[in-house]
Amino acid sequence: MKKSAIAGICSLCLLAAAVAYESSAAANDPLTLAEYDQIKAGSSQQTLFRYASTCQQEDESEPGDGYPVTWTCYGADGTSSAVFFYSKGVLFSKSQTGLV
Repeated sequence: MKKSAIAGICSLCLLAAAVAYESSAAANDPLTLAEYDQIKAGSSQQTLFRYASTCQQEDESEPGDGYPVTWTCYGADGTSSAVFFYSKGVLFSKSQTGLV
């Protein structure tokens, strides 16, 4: 087997391991309905991150840009979710589907 093929296989193995770790880390702290209810309008993004690590930013805006920042957080089953809308780092709206 050529060295380039071995290097390619090793790279794929590392990538697969990284994806598996990231998936298991995200599943470690899913958002629950009780936690969703604790996150109130006017709270900061740091409040959101205290409750869930399954959140992904949906846009490229930074809080100081003046544009809304949207975060989507996932529940334990992987299909339930909540969406949080922040403007200048402050929550102004939220919505959830299927959290328990």
